[in-house]
Amino acid sequence: MRYIYTLLIAQLLTIISLFGQTNENVLFKAMQDEMVRSKNELILPASPAPYFIAYTVGETQYISISSSLGVLLSCKESSKERRNSVNLYVGDSNFSSDYSYSGNGVLLPSFTTIDDNYDQLRRNFWQTSDLAYKLAVEVFNSKKNNIKTATLTAEEKALPDMLPLKRVEVSTPVIPDFNLDRDSYEELSSKLSKEFVKYPQIVNSRIEIDGIETIYYFLSTEGTKIKEPVSYVSLTIKGVVRNVKGQIIDDREVIYAQTFDKLPSQEELTKKVNLFAERLVALKSAVTMDEYYLGPVLFEELAVSDILSDNLVSLSGIISFRKPIQVMATVARLERTSHKNVKPLEERINKKVIDSRLSVTNRTDLTDFKGFPLLGSYKFDAQGVVPTKEVKLIENGILKTLLSSRIPTKKVKESTGSMRFGVKPRSISVNVAPGILVVSSVNGSSSQELKNELIKAAIEEGLDYAYIVRKIASETDQFIYKVSVKDGSETLVTGSEITPVPLTKLKRVLGVSKEQEAMNYLYGGVIPTSIIYPKSILIEDIEINKKPLSVQKESPLISK
Repeated sequence: MRYIYTLLIAQLLTIISLFGQTNENVLFKAMQDEMVRSKNELILPASPAPYFIAYTVGETQYISISSSLGVLLSCKESSKERRNSVNLYVGDSNFSSDYSYSGNGVLLPSFTTIDDNYDQLRRNFWQTSDLAYKLAVEVFNSKKNNIKTATLTAEEKALPDMLPLKRVEVSTPVIPDFNLDRDSYEELSSKLSKEFVKYPQIVNSRIEIDGIETIYYFLSTEGTKIKEPVSYVSLTIKGVVRNVKGQIIDDREVIYAQTFDKLPSQEELTKKVNLFAERLVALKSAVTMDEYYLGPVLFEELAVSDILSDNLVSLSGIISFRKPIQVMATVARLERTSHKNVKPLEERINKKVIDSRLSVTNRTDLTDFKGFPLLGSYKFDAQGVVPTKEVKLIENGILKTLLSSRIPTKKVKESTGSMRFGVKPRSISVNVAPGILVVSSVNGSSSQELKNELIKAAIEEGLDYAYIVRKIASETDQFIYKVSVKDGSETLVTGSEITPVPLTKLKRVLGVSKEQEAMNYLYGGVIPTSIIYPKSILIEDIEINKKPLSVQKESPLISK
């Protein structure tokens, strides 16, 4: 009797755990059947039929918690939500209705049903396919006319629109539950925010924890059928101080992990909150920058990762770029394709683009760096391609290739599987992006050796001081130190602004660290990405300008 009772309880728990989970067999069947119907029957008079269709369904859940001084301020939770998009092209792989070359499909304007109801799902996919097909026909005709006068070379006009798929992938693994437990998020947020009680000088302190996961279901007429999760948890520490002049200084620090359970321990996070608070309080007594500076600057820590990621991870960096074709359409709003300021790095392949001591590799299989969890690993891209595990992009300063998708360019004819899924509520986000970008150096120096080189370079230029920058920001949350050439002492300064450091400044640097650090961030605000980078880089001829801080009159509360 006890055995039967135990068995019944186990079955009940199984049913409860499955409740609310997606019946992917129904979902994929609805996608498959509607895709076949669209491929065979979706056609307008005197118009081409679809040659390629790919459905993407994004299933998202998220939570957002904010606490201050030990009390909860807000909580936002979402139930499961679904969106679907379709990449539908007419023509053929050589010349199709793809005009933007972005990888984005046509998104159904409304939510897709969260019920695993075959008929309703079919209807949602039919609505998206119908809109996508009508748009594809209009765009195809417009593109045929406009490409004749487009500002493209004959070689660019002759490029195929899509590379053939090397291997059809079928993968629908069981995905572990993503922790969105409200109690866990609230408890951690409240406990960490209470640490700011010890720092009365800090106002508007916050601990914000956001968790989000999108599970993507992808199916194409080529036979690809995959299921790929994308997720992250971010913990943001915020605070504001006012210095003796009444100037407002704020700071923030964001810690990323792939899941809530992979965040640093509560003890480690508590130490990070206190260190953050101590640094912020130190800014109260920081001196104000008194004059314009042009000279050598030693960038360290987060400042290095910002410079490298801003320059390398862009359409003007190691990401391949195909110029879009301007087209006209009336049935739906076209994707914005203006990239006037993009100067693709492709023309520099096999030429020097950064210092010869630096090399850059993209990895997609690393999960940690010296115990630091990395966000950027993934198994499939948004076109169903298994990403290349290791791509050497720059070797000893020489550009070798770019990260790419199935859309070829003049010099990049093969996909690296880099059309990545992003994660954002109420959307399906895709873009070419790295997984884990590894920037390494040869013949690197220690941190102390680089500081000595900084002082030496400043003396050679007749300067009494130089600067070390450990964090760059657009507002006040940056850490810049004035370094005396006499004794190497460092003084924290505020009221300064660093002129952007372009890629050309990295072509010849004065020195680079042999030590490496790692950072996680969201490329474009949606794609979990990681970068491993040299801890320090010494660059000459950097401009630092004075930037007045905003002054706010103190307004104390009226006593009872």
